[in-house]
Amino acid sequence: MFQETNMRERIFAVLVAMGFLTSAAQAQPANRADCLRLGQVDSFSGIRGNERAFIVTDKLHRRFRINLMQNCGDLDFNMAVGFRTLESGRLACISRGDTVINHDPARAGSRCPIASVVPYTPAMEAADRAATARMR
Repeated sequence: MFQETNMRERIFAVLVAMGFLTSAAQAQPANRADCLRLGQVDSFSGIRGNERAFIVTDKLHRRFRINLMQNCGDLDFNMAVGFRTLESGRLACISRGDTVINHDPARAGSRCPIASVVPYTPAMEAADRAATARMR
């Protein structure tokens, strides 16, 4: 009887710990400093010659590079883009698996899945400028 009760307590403790770990993992993205929040998107700009990535600036003036899983035509000429996130609410972090909705009138709102969202560093910006210069 003692071993059975002790085993039940252990199993219960493991299940409780797993529940805490799962809920902590789900809450983690909302607390990240490098999170591009849906309700904080301010502006975007295309990267000339790159139809698989673009830059988004948030209302805190932080810049993020959004890399796409496929070409999403003429992002550098679009007037607007939209986002559909897997999370709900304005505090949702835009991340892998979310969707960019391309508001190009010629393409009738094509949807492009997001591969990654990363802070846009000065080194990345320099590499993008160099790539654009080589295209000229």
